[in-house]
Amino acid sequence: MPAEAQFRWPGADCRLFVGVGVNPAQQQQIAAVLATLPAALKPVPQQNLHLTLRFLGQSSETPARQLWTQLAAAALPAFTVRLDELLCWPGAKVLCLAGSVTDPALQQLDKVINQAAALAGYPPPHHQLYPHITLARHAGQLPEPPLTVPVLSVEPTQLHLYQSVSTPAGVRYPILASLPLLPA
Repeated sequence: MPAEAQFRWPGADCRLFVGVGVNPAQQQQIAAVLATLPAALKPVPQQNLHLTLRFLGQSSETPARQLWTQLAAAALPAFTVRLDELLCWPGAKVLCLAGSVTDPALQQLDKVINQAAALAGYPPPHHQLYPHITLARHAGQLPEPPLTVPVLSVEPTQLHLYQSVSTPAGVRYPILASLPLLPA
């Protein structure tokens, strides 16, 4: 099925990002960590766990479709990233499981996504790619005592265009479109 046929637009401007999901076993490993978080932190719901590759921000349908058309025409390499470090980003007040960009395929995918985003009219990214999965919000510092976190080797098979939807019950991340990542 062509990528355009798989593209579902919610009907109004919305916040978007490009990312990948984690597999069910990894969701379970992360859920075990989330269950041990201090009460002051707001854990990310298990169904929201993902690895963001490019935040796009508020968007209308036209640039989002242009971006996805560009990505559908590109070779999107599959990659592996090892997440093994617990970080707290106090400015954003998030607790993350993070890793480094060491796989050349991830570096190439990052370049392809950023080129497609630029051609679609999105501004350049604010930061270099820092692979991470947000575990909790309202985190001003690392929890005490230190958490034991799993080492995850994320090897996604699909790239997703996510919508960020704020609701009274919390944020949801529906997938608007997906493309396969090509094995080496």
